Amino acid sequence: MDQRRVPLLSWHHLEELLGGKDDACAADRVASLQAMPSMAWLRLPQAKEGLGSIVDIFAAEVMAACEGHCDLATVRDRARSLLLMTGDGRHAIGKHGWVWEAVRPVIRSRQDHVTAVASLGSMQTFDKTQTVGQLSKMYIADPATIRVKLSEIHQQAFQQALRGTDGDKVKARAIADDFIERTLAMGPPPGSTVRDLLVATLTSQGVDETEIRDECVIGDLMRLAYFRSLLRVAAEVTGRSFADLKYVSMGLIPSFAIEEAIQAHRQPREKLPGSDLHDRHLSVLAAYCDVLYVDRRTSEDLLRVRRKEPILSALMGEVRKAADFEALLEKR
Repeated sequence: MDQRRVPLLSWHHLEELLGGKDDACAADRVASLQAMPSMAWLRLPQAKEGLGSIVDIFAAEVMAACEGHCDLATVRDRARSLLLMTGDGRHAIGKHGWVWEAVRPVIRSRQDHVTAVASLGSMQTFDKTQTVGQLSKMYIADPATIRVKLSEIHQQAFQQALRGTDGDKVKARAIADDFIERTLAMGPPPGSTVRDLLVATLTSQGVDETEIRDECVIGDLMRLAYFRSLLRVAAEVTGRSFADLKYVSMGLIPSFAIEEAIQAHRQPREKLPGSDLHDRHLSVLAAYCDVLYVDRRTSEDLLRVRRKEPILSALMGEVRKAADFEALLEKR
């Protein structure tokens, strides 16, 4: 407060603060937040309570793009005006501590899912540089060959998951098993061609069949499909129809651009814990606050983004390294 600054709170902060095993520590953290005299937090206008997450940031940016804002900076500025709220700690997280006691089991139950996303998100199972036309000339393998390939993918997923579970083989195998199960569920019906499979998979994620042309690179279509799947979520959050949001350009969405840049330019990781996913989401806040405090590794990732992506660098505020909370009190 002496420095005329207030902390900015998001759902991802609270998820980190309340995700541990110590109930008393979690209760103390809730009480400390409630006692804060002044703070800012993320929340969409239509939400009467709760803290916003990366989903809400994305949704606000999509709303801004739909209003006609046509570049990253103006979309960011409009989204910030939609999202940021200020008040005391009780306005931010409510006055009833028991609510967060009830939420803690849900937060902890999500941790394995977050670990799976963080550890398997960068896994490559086929060549994404091929075009639709090239892949369409291929044939779906016979069942025996498919079983061998799935076994190889399972092993790859298991090794990736070991990096996210700190070597826990039981958890890593469960993550790999679930990945294969979901892969099998997406398998083609008998008699399908490779093109049939591509079209069915991509259109289920919101890509139009007319957009799946022979010259299109599979990696580009998968990127579009992922973005459209995020637009579906944004439609649910904002109460808009997916049809209204479907053709919003991914080039106008700051959070999407920043997360993609971090994925592309970040340092290689020996370990892939779930906290990596939280760090990536929290890094987006660099575009929404004056100063973002991060750990050494995240600082280096964002420095790489600044070097490689000058447009995104101009979008972000100051980023500082801090090993503990006391470092936030140092006058600058």
